[in-house]
Amino acid sequence: MPSPRRWCAGAATATAATGAIGLAAAVAGSAPWRYVSESGVAGAPHATLYRISMLLLAASLALLAVPARHTARHALAALPFVPGRLAAAVPAGLAAAALALAAPLAAVAGAVTCSPGCPLPPYETPQPRDLVHAAAAIGALLLCALAILVYATQPDATTLRRAGRLGVLLAFPPLILSAIGILLLGRGLFTGLMERAALAAVSAWLVHTAAVHVRAKP
Repeated sequence: MPSPRRWCAGAATATAATGAIGLAAAVAGSAPWRYVSESGVAGAPHATLYRISMLLLAASLALLAVPARHTARHALAALPFVPGRLAAAVPAGLAAAALALAAPLAAVAGAVTCSPGCPLPPYETPQPRDLVHAAAAIGALLLCALAILVYATQPDATTLRRAGRLGVLLAFPPLILSAIGILLLGRGLFTGLMERAALAAVSAWLVHTAAVHVRAKP
């Protein structure tokens, strides 16, 4: 009989895949220079699909935190500058904690939509809900990036570590470039494309990692 960890991993795989496909469909008709979040603004053609998809992705993060707690235990031990005692204590729940914290932030990003145009500083004047939405979305992505890094730095050459390293390779460049685009360029084709690439890469890592957990040994 499958363990609760595998049940959670299977549910995470299904919800992440459904959420990622739904988000892609909701954003597909949007101009590439627009922010992804504009697809969730009231009155947008697929606003409801966008919000549901974000909530599904949030649920998948919470579900993945369960099997993550029992793996990725000794990631920091692979880093030479981390003391052994700290490496043994801190990383035991680091990936799980990051995913568990990312889940409600992703839910907030889905529930609290931005105003039309999703204005962001420093080149636009946002409303309070724009700041709430942006802070939640950015926080969720940063925590997902931390979880990816924990998986990528596991000392054992497992499929989960390979998934983490692939996640670093695919997700970190567009995450960094999208942040640079928002800060230095503002709204535009470069920022829009990098944001989409980052979300696609993080979503792909989420689906793949959850699926690997289903097959992983207890």
